[in-house]
Order: sequence, then structure tokens, then C-alpha cells
Amino acid sequence: MPAPRSRQRAVRVLRALWTLPTDLVGHSVGLLVSGGRGVRRIGGPAAVATIYPCRIPCPWQFGAVTLGQAIIYRPPLAEGIGGRLLLAHELAHSRQHDVLGPLYLPAHLLVQLISALVFVGRRSRSGDPIHAHNPLEQRWLCLGFDAYQQLLRGEGLGATARERLLQRFGV
Repeated sequence: MPAPRSRQRAVRVLRALWTLPTDLVGHSVGLLVSGGRGVRRIGGPAAVATIYPCRIPCPWQFGAVTLGQAIIYRPPLAEGIGGRLLLAHELAHSRQHDVLGPLYLPAHLLVQLISALVFVGRRSRSGDPIHAHNPLEQRWLCLGFDAYQQLLRGEGLGATARERLLQRFGV
């Protein structure tokens, strides 16, 4: 279970300044792809973000992507228990952003590219070699991609523990 974010005023101010550059990028992209419609704030003790429904055609398929504390998602994919798990996974990325600040996007892009180039032909438990070998998707995340996939299949946690995890993320 992820620990709650610090609510101390000094920590909140420093976190806001540290994450500001990436947040500006994320919220700008979010407003662009959503047309400013359907935007809302989500989160709980573990993480917070603003979610933006993607309303424009996109040449690549994705369920959701986190840019700082902005989550851009495909509306039909963010519904039901699968959608709640997807948003919790993306909120976990916003926790990484709290720590990495302006380094978050370059670091994530770099390790995702390395994972795609090096491991693209290898099998993984989730069937997704690109996410499976990215440490920012697995080891340094309180709800990694494989754990998210496992919970989607109804494995790993009982219903009560899964609900407690989702409540920590406020989804």
C-alpha cells in the first residue's frame, strides 16, 4: 500500500515548484486534447492528478498517459474496475513525478525507448515487453504495469485489499 503524500505546507510548496515545468507541459497537452471538456481532479492520500479525456484522433493506441500531474486517457478505457485500476497505475506515475520533477519525462522516455529497442522480441508475464523491462513501469512504482495486469485478471489481491489500494489513490 502506498504511503500518503506529505501534507506539510513547506513540502507542498517545494513539490509544486519542483514539478511545475512538467505540470505545465502536461496540463497544456491535456487542455489541447480535451478541448477543456470533461476535465476533473482525481486522487486520494497517495496521489493526485487532473484527468483529461482525449477527444482528438490519435495515430497510436493508448489507454492513458501521465505527463506530470496530468493524465490523458481514452474515455471508454477509464470505466469500471479496469478503468479504476488504470487510473491508479497512472496516479502512481504522478508519485514518481513528485520525486523526479523535471527529470520525470526525459527519464521515462529514455528508459521506455531502451526497453522498446532492447527487449521488444522477448516475452514477459504481461505480454508487453516494452513496459515489462522499464523500471519506471515496474520496480519503482507502487502499482507497476505487471501488478496492474495481474489485478485486472483478478489475481494478486483479494477484493477487499484491492478496494483499499484503489481508495488510497482515490479512484
